[in-house]
Amino acid sequence: RAATMDGRLVEFQIDRKDRPSLIGGIYRGRVTRVEGGVGGAFVAIGMAREGFLRHGKGLHEGQAMTVQVIRDADGAKGPALSARIALSGRYVGWTPSRPGIVYSPRLGGGRRRAELKELALGLVSDGEGVVILAAAARVEDDAVAREIRRLRQEWAALDRAAKDAAAPAALIEPPSLIARILRDGGDGVVVIDDRASYRGAESMIAATMPDRVLQRHDSKEPIFDAYGVGDEIAAVSARIVTVPRGARLTFDATEALMAIDVDSAAGGGRGEDAILKTNIAALAEVAHQIRLRNLSGLIVIDFISMRRRASNTRLLQAARKAFWRDPQQVDVLGISAAGLLEVTRRRHAPPLDSYLLQRGPAQQTPAAAACEILREALRGGGGTMPQLYAAPDIVATLQGPFSDALAQVNRRLGQDMTLHRVPGKVDWEITMQRGRRA
Repeated sequence: RAATMDGRLVEFQIDRKDRPSLIGGIYRGRVTRVEGGVGGAFVAIGMAREGFLRHGKGLHEGQAMTVQVIRDADGAKGPALSARIALSGRYVGWTPSRPGIVYSPRLGGGRRRAELKELALGLVSDGEGVVILAAAARVEDDAVAREIRRLRQEWAALDRAAKDAAAPAALIEPPSLIARILRDGGDGVVVIDDRASYRGAESMIAATMPDRVLQRHDSKEPIFDAYGVGDEIAAVSARIVTVPRGARLTFDATEALMAIDVDSAAGGGRGEDAILKTNIAALAEVAHQIRLRNLSGLIVIDFISMRRRASNTRLLQAARKAFWRDPQQVDVLGISAAGLLEVTRRRHAPPLDSYLLQRGPAQQTPAAAACEILREALRGGGGTMPQLYAAPDIVATLQGPFSDALAQVNRRLGQDMTLHRVPGKVDWEITMQRGRRA
């Protein structure tokens, strides 16, 4: 799990052993079915679920092809695939199917952009494609040139492997959560508590990311509590969020869209100007929560009603500014005749609550419960004998996919947590008994 902070919790990402992300993985796949009506095709990539390739014109069943996962499976939908392969670095993206040099909008302009353009023109041959990324502005030319050469070599090796691979087969495994954060994150310090993960990150930085700053968290206090975001993490799936100026947000998901209601709650003033200020204050929190929860697709926001057209225009302008820093593409569609603000956000990965809550009546998944149990045991500290009473599926998760994490916690406590299966129990409770076992 990884938290991104900028004074407060901005993003929270989860990578489960029982549900690993496939984004960025490149596969030699085989077409299993062509859907002419929607112009797409299902492709077997060697995973439990087939991927869906949106542009399947000209394909036929049984055809082998190289594809890349661009979006993880979510609900009934399998992973989304693309035949336009891209290799991602920290400073440069390699796009062989899109020749030419493209610059990230976040790179900005000025002298450094001109220098990078000159550098790229001297390194990129006809028919090759690169994207110069924002992080390139923070490093020397040598680091950017090394990455261009490395990605060119990776592409040549991938091309050779694809010709020899028997579909379905993995050609390049998807990057880990830590690798994605180191590669795609901003210029802040990356703090890691796990020793093995820290060493792996050190090696990665030394080889390819000279601008990265890494720090080890070796305190006994859980890392998220030490950085003051433990309570924020616990509330990331809350249905109701209170915001400044007395407003309250309510989140309700449907199969078609996410609905967010802005309620004046305890007040905030009933004049039009006061309502506008309340709506704009709520808008900042709406944008924050959408990014934090990784909401995507169509999002409809019902603000407190305003009568004046000028007020709605100001709210719309504020909305476009509020979503500017979101790393995913957000389109502010406008305010409907019913007064609803409609936005769409690019779907990249499943929403955060899909990792934390069961479908149906809201309750924790066994994996989310296991994580919270381990954190609670660490908060108890040494000198205690943790006794867990939990639903059988939670205990099975701790003894199965989370057994390595449980062993690490036991080592830090100096003794083993006792696990009690309680048939019929749907949640868990943990007690701490003082003293050590004989």
